[in-house]
Amino acid sequence: MKTTFLFPGQGSQFVGMANVYEHSATARKAFEEAEEILGFPLRDYCFEGPEDILKQTQYTQPAIFVHSVAMDMLLKEKGINPSATAGHSLGEYSALVSAGALSFCDGVKLVNIRW
Repeated sequence: MKTTFLFPGQGSQFVGMANVYEHSATARKAFEEAEEILGFPLRDYCFEGPEDILKQTQYTQPAIFVHSVAMDMLLKEKGINPSATAGHSLGEYSALVSAGALSFCDGVKLVNIRW
């Protein structure tokens, strides 16, 4: 069976969205690496908000990107691998990481300056 991963753009964020952090050591590592690059408490914003902070583009875009890539990693850990990837707007960066065309760290850096 062929599987396609489609990654969302800005607007899909919500407080509590980082629940994948609790389910995967790989996802935890991704959030921790992203925070080192970004220099702000991404996990706090994703888990606790406040919503008005998480809605700000400078925080929203890294949050969605890291969450999307973490979900991608979790699915791949479970043996679910895409035969194709695609993304809407911001989601294009997650799709590129999923496909192996862009490193996670470079993706974090690009998304951080994208807004």
